[in-house]
Amino acid sequence: MLPYNELITHCMALQKTRQKKPPGSPFTIRSLSITSEDAKLLNRIAQEASDYIGWTVSGSAIVRALLRLANQRKADWFREQLFPFIEQEIEHGTVWGKKK
Repeated sequence: MLPYNELITHCMALQKTRQKKPPGSPFTIRSLSITSEDAKLLNRIAQEASDYIGWTVSGSAIVRALLRLANQRKADWFREQLFPFIEQEIEHGTVWGKKK
């Protein structure tokens, strides 16, 4: 039992409320199938980004950043730079779906 001078009242015992983060875009959960070599590359990029930024960087943050970077490019960039890599991946990797 606490001495009288150390009595904690209910008001004093309430935890401080945390400031709520402003609502952002809700996340949609996706899963990716990558090779072990790609996983090593993703981990290396995450580690290098963490060293540069000073925060832990997840694979999801990297994918989101790459999507936003691609979104800043013009349509020609997709055809000339990105689509050939996608085509190469489909030719050498696992394909889900069928050719149109």
